[in-house]
Amino acid sequence: MYFPENDLALASGHAAYTPPPAALALHAAGEALPLWMASAGDRFVCTGISSRWLDRMRATFDIGDVDVYNHHDSSLEACPWGWSAASRRALIDAGYPASQLPSDTTLRSLRELSHRRTAARLAEHVRDMLPFAVSEAATEACDMDAVEAYLSTRQAVIAKAPWSCSGRGLVRSRNMPVSTFRQQVAGIIRRQGSVMLEPELDKIMDFALLFEADGQGGIEYRGISVFDTNAHGGYTGNIIAEQHKLIELVGNAAGTQKLAMATEAVQKTLPRLIGDYRGPLGVDMLVTADGTIDAAVEMNLRYTMGFVALGVSRHLAPGSRGTLCVVPRPDRQALPATIESHRIVAGELDLTPHNSMFAFRATVSCPKR
Repeated sequence: MYFPENDLALASGHAAYTPPPAALALHAAGEALPLWMASAGDRFVCTGISSRWLDRMRATFDIGDVDVYNHHDSSLEACPWGWSAASRRALIDAGYPASQLPSDTTLRSLRELSHRRTAARLAEHVRDMLPFAVSEAATEACDMDAVEAYLSTRQAVIAKAPWSCSGRGLVRSRNMPVSTFRQQVAGIIRRQGSVMLEPELDKIMDFALLFEADGQGGIEYRGISVFDTNAHGGYTGNIIAEQHKLIELVGNAAGTQKLAMATEAVQKTLPRLIGDYRGPLGVDMLVTADGTIDAAVEMNLRYTMGFVALGVSRHLAPGSRGTLCVVPRPDRQALPATIESHRIVAGELDLTPHNSMFAFRATVSCPKR
């Protein structure tokens, strides 16, 4: 179930959370995105999809037994975009039995685990395991005295709300007068109890490591994701390519051996931090201009657009490469794509039915042709 407002719901902590209009519009536009991540036998919650569109996508890309959830089959394991009291309520509203969903106690634990301090702990562990320097972990401040002490030793600081996503909840000290920065940070502490502080780095690349946790200490590596963000830290798009191409891209910036060692360290550290969590997770990282790796910018206990890009990459023709972007208020539908043997060679593809508010668009090219 696509539920992009999950981090906002975690911040509120309420099952009856009502997202802002933009989040509701994004949810409505992207309900069909799970199609691209699904395996045979999967079903996804979707209320605004036409059977004609779904049949065309399945036939074009040879997608097997994947369909819309029938609102009563309790034999399926529930797997929303991310867990919160609000996403559990959405599943119940879709007809899934409440008795088979996480309890209030479990959801409270997952909410605490989703706090940005978990990513800071991950960064600290990974930093101790690696033989090369990585960026310092974020620091949690629970009052303005701690914030002032941190500011006194650094020139440019990013303050992050404990629960936020896609660039929201980020405040940059160099983008505003220091009085305004202090005021906004004080507001975060007042609303969420603390704030995470870290130095602003000279970033040249964002990427993420994608995993699946089995709830018993097993962490399966799913792949790497390379994405772009805007000046405010908000997500703007993913590169869609074969995994070895993405690894080469990040390796060229950070060092292939350093990337491999960082990946191994993260995978080994995660079980001690996430306990019995079962489901997808992504660890956002970055590379600075001098090749330094920030080993845990964020940790998302949920699906991300990186997982969608990973799923779409399975449908690329060999040698093709593209981008996945969220297009606000698209002025046109996607241009026709060239499809050969159920794979995209070049062109554009809208991954969800046409929507006037948002398009999730893959744009693909094949340099070899």
